[in-house]
Amino acid sequence: MLTRPSPTSANLTRRQILAGGLASGVALAAVGCGRARAGTDDPTYAGALPGPDKVDGKLSRLIPGKRRAALYTMDAPSAVKGGAVPLVTIVEFSDFQCPFCGTLASALGELVSAYPDDVRIVFRQFPLGFHKQAEPAARAVLAAGRQQRFWAMHDLLFANRARLSDEALHEYAESVGLDRRQFEADLSDPAIAKRVKAETDAGRTLGVSGTPSMFINGFFVSGVLDPEKLTDVIDGERRVAHALIEAGSKREEIYARFMRAAGAK
Repeated sequence: MLTRPSPTSANLTRRQILAGGLASGVALAAVGCGRARAGTDDPTYAGALPGPDKVDGKLSRLIPGKRRAALYTMDAPSAVKGGAVPLVTIVEFSDFQCPFCGTLASALGELVSAYPDDVRIVFRQFPLGFHKQAEPAARAVLAAGRQQRFWAMHDLLFANRARLSDEALHEYAESVGLDRRQFEADLSDPAIAKRVKAETDAGRTLGVSGTPSMFINGFFVSGVLDPEKLTDVIDGERRVAHALIEAGSKREEIYARFMRAAGAK
């Protein structure tokens, strides 16, 4: 079971930041689309970090709790943001019409700001069947990712999750600076629809049945945590990561070791 850290001024500051993120998440729906996002490119990374097949299991004894093998690849790096060599990796399964997902999206954005080197967010699609525009929205954000605007579109869709009609999706594409012709072609590309399904299927394999769901270094969390609890979990995971490093792990191997402990090879 994850232990709670002793309060420090740094932790309190992060709690205040995250509390603001959770509170503002509810208000995001009132934010209109604006062209200020048009110049915001997705982050890029030098390459993939080592996988669980590249590390041994000798340090798994240092990893507490039950973990699930929330693996991901860097074949679509546009759906990744945060630390280049993180201590904590959060694989999130989300639905753009889910109000709780919008709240979590805001909190996770603040989390990356609070821990810019230590936390990485990996966004995965999980549109629910009863949200009729969630699947088109999922395709729209992936199409935007092909033009390095995944996160700009991600933020805009959550900010306007009550208005996700096909017409609105095209308006948002223009707002974030996409080439409209390419966006339309990508939106209808079978490969994009296939990826949405593949990510949803991967979530189900991991036990996801609703949104939001996330795996924090493989530790499963369903729903939105309050700011204090979220900060405690992140700090607890950072302590485990530092213990692994002190025991001989390289920093770039951290997530691989969590995944190895989860049974991935």
